[in-house]
Amino acid sequence: MFSMVKEVVSKVCFHCGDACTDPVVMDDKVFCCTGCKQVYLLLDENNLCSYYDFDKNPGIKVKGKFRSDRFAYLDDPSVIQKLIQFNSGDLIHATFSLPQMHCSSCIYLLENLHRIESGILSSTTSFQRKEVLVAFNPHQISLRKVVELLSFIGYEPHISLNDVQQSKKPVSTAKRNKLYKIGVSGFGFANIMMLSLPDYFSSGHITERGLGETFIWLSFILSLPVVFYGASDLFKQAWAGIRQRDLNIDIPIVLAIVMTFGRSYYEIFTGTGTGFLDSGTGIIFFMLVGRWFQDMTYESLSFDRDYLSYFPLGVTVIRNHSEVNVPLTKLQKGEEIVIRNDEMVPADALLKEGEALIDYSFVSGENRPVTVKSGHIVYAGGRQTGGKIVLQAVKDPSQSYITELWNKLSLKGRKHTQESFVHPWSRYFTAILLTIAALTFAYWYINDFSKVFPAVTAVLIVACPCSLLLTSTFTFGGMVRQLGKNKLYLKNAGVVETLAAIDTIVFDKTGTLTESDVSSVHYEGEQLSGKESAMVRQAAAHSSHTLSKLVYASLPEIQQETTQLNSFKEEAGSGIAAVMDSEQVRLGSADFTGFSNSYPNHLGSRVYVNINDRQKGYFEVGNKYREGLSTLMNQLKESGYQLHLLSGDNNAEETRLENVLGPSSIEL
Repeated sequence: MFSMVKEVVSKVCFHCGDACTDPVVMDDKVFCCTGCKQVYLLLDENNLCSYYDFDKNPGIKVKGKFRSDRFAYLDDPSVIQKLIQFNSGDLIHATFSLPQMHCSSCIYLLENLHRIESGILSSTTSFQRKEVLVAFNPHQISLRKVVELLSFIGYEPHISLNDVQQSKKPVSTAKRNKLYKIGVSGFGFANIMMLSLPDYFSSGHITERGLGETFIWLSFILSLPVVFYGASDLFKQAWAGIRQRDLNIDIPIVLAIVMTFGRSYYEIFTGTGTGFLDSGTGIIFFMLVGRWFQDMTYESLSFDRDYLSYFPLGVTVIRNHSEVNVPLTKLQKGEEIVIRNDEMVPADALLKEGEALIDYSFVSGENRPVTVKSGHIVYAGGRQTGGKIVLQAVKDPSQSYITELWNKLSLKGRKHTQESFVHPWSRYFTAILLTIAALTFAYWYINDFSKVFPAVTAVLIVACPCSLLLTSTFTFGGMVRQLGKNKLYLKNAGVVETLAAIDTIVFDKTGTLTESDVSSVHYEGEQLSGKESAMVRQAAAHSSHTLSKLVYASLPEIQQETTQLNSFKEEAGSGIAAVMDSEQVRLGSADFTGFSNSYPNHLGSRVYVNINDRQKGYFEVGNKYREGLSTLMNQLKESGYQLHLLSGDNNAEETRLENVLGPSSIEL
């Protein structure tokens, strides 16, 4: 038995840093493909080779030449209008999402696009949001050409159907109204505070005649829009609680506001004092800011994404016996769709031509490709990992299985079932507060009626729970933001409190406990010679199957061994057969390679190897679990949590999971 260990390849691409299996050499620099070389030539021609000075091998691997009609849908005026933010005729602004942006070299290159293409006037990057704002002259370069340029240099924009269907209003009406209310309240609060300073410093006795009265009446005028406009949402929420017979937290806050401003206006009109307008407007302003902060926290995390964000904007269809790229929104039921390698299926469709090897990880979470035969349904959300296939749409994109699945699982519109501790507590607090106010009224009504109004208003003002509401808003907003920075996204602030009460944790295996894009590849069997290893590696390199790619990546490059590929054939769902230097190599299933029942009860997927009709061994491809997983599980168990695992794996995987996580740490 023999275990093969992956070796580090010495030759890496000067542009992207990937291993060079078939190196392209130019100017003493090694490139992994002609695409990376062409990008280097483009940068060198425009004196932008400083790009390589910021980081070592900073480039993005170029996927090769794309079809000339790949971005043809960007010539559609309706699509252009929905993607751009500004158009004055001679100037267009468009923002593109570039998930590939990862270092200072990326920023340098993307902000110097104008040196590559004269039609681009400027380009500004946002590294945190991974976006670039491009300003260009539409008379010199089109939106499609801008996207093609970005794609050519390795930064293909993520343009989704959601980008087209969403409104391009920079600020919604509701959000704009909140900003207006914060602005009005802040303006009133700041100026009232300024007008109150003379009263503070003079201990309430301003010597200049008429000056104090002027300041008081100016404060009165400034407070009116704060109360009746800025605090209007608070009044609406309190009234809604009263109508529903729910003593929510807004009721005592509104009572405090009414009493604060009511008593202040009474003192101003009767000339008995200056009131508390500075404190009242300050309370309203800071509560509005706190709620705005929480809303902005949710928006910045962008967790609540629609499934359309992952769908392509354009799709290739066959019309009049020719391939045409059209916006996905114009795809109709019954049309024939052309899907190539690594493209997503946009609608439930019937396979008509080609061999479909579909990766349904977006739908089910499992990244093992599924073989689909001609005449069977391929569901929307699947990604083709093989060659070109032709499908016939049987449903509109909006009626596909993925749409129904997303709508069923989506939490949109659902209320958080567990109330915040603030709201149930507020019911008792409000009831107790009103009781104390009533007792205060009764006491002073009997003993000294002149003190009824000051005493009752003092109780309601002092007992205002605004500090509790402010602290909970800022605390929950800050916690959601910090958790988001650590890649733990919460649907709403109520989940923060729920986390403190949970006693059971249920994990999903694929992509959660395991690495989503890394697998463990282990070879067992007769030791392969250097030439045999090179032949297996070259055969696997010509296959589009995921397992073949993993086998290829696990084998080291042997410089001394060179092989010539004479023929190659791939049978979907079975394996590949290749002839190199008159030697036959077969990789694939046990039946395809003649290994039937030779190695029973295996744990993961296996790729069997047969060279010249001789059974050599197999590559076992299994899950690679995340580092520190066992430590984490032990810590959770010690903390008293019950741990469960949801997975579609068989019992053999259960044994392997127990070896990784520890006995009794999971349930399958």
